[in-house]
Amino acid sequence: MEQASAGTSYRFSLTRPGSKPGLLKAVLALAVKETEIIFGKARLKLEAGYDVSAAKPVCVIEGGTECGEHLAKLLAGFLIKQVGEFGFRVQRLRNGKGG
Repeated sequence: MEQASAGTSYRFSLTRPGSKPGLLKAVLALAVKETEIIFGKARLKLEAGYDVSAAKPVCVIEGGTECGEHLAKLLAGFLIKQVGEFGFRVQRLRNGKGG
């Protein structure tokens, strides 16, 4: 299994027409809570930064750690259930650039 390197982030974008940022926020909140249960609040805060755009259905999660990768995988799984495999896109970013 490939391990993400430090400096890797993931940009999740909802591509389904009419998708609102609120949907992504709600699904991310579930993934954050689940990750918090496994890793704890402090480790989540230190190792898995995340941000959701207020204007567009887009969020970025810092990967490169076990905690960050866990959060990104949970979000991907939850989004598959909510909007389907083709209802969102994930881009791997390295050092702030598309990869």
